Amino acid sequence: MNRVISWLQNFLLRQVVIVCLIGATFFIGQCFTYSSAMIAQADVKTPEGIYYKGTPDSQGIGDNQVRNAQEKLKDTVDNVREKLNLNEETPRATKEFQADVKRKAKEAVEPITNRDRGYYQQPEAQREIRR
Repeated sequence: MNRVISWLQNFLLRQVVIVCLIGATFFIGQCFTYSSAMIAQADVKTPEGIYYKGTPDSQGIGDNQVRNAQEKLKDTVDNVREKLNLNEETPRATKEFQADVKRKAKEAVEPITNRDRGYYQQPEAQREIRR
């Protein structure tokens, strides 16, 4: 039985030593081996800037370009005016709401300032006295 155990211990020890030697040989071999196949090759490229001019070299902005831009802007303005209903009169309910808000703001501010108007509505002479 002792022979089997000692043989097994020697056998495992041999395997561990062989694996360590193979690994060391591989890593040491990589250190001493220099080959162009081992190095990653890449072309070095520098970034190039591209300059874009807003106007052509031969001429400035022409009347035709100005007219085209004006027409596009007019179309855009008409489209916005139509979508937002800016041509129509303000609805009565909105006017009433605005008047109600102004009245409530006046009621809230008057007890604090003891005036029904703001300082900005006073004559210039009275504002100078307060400073």
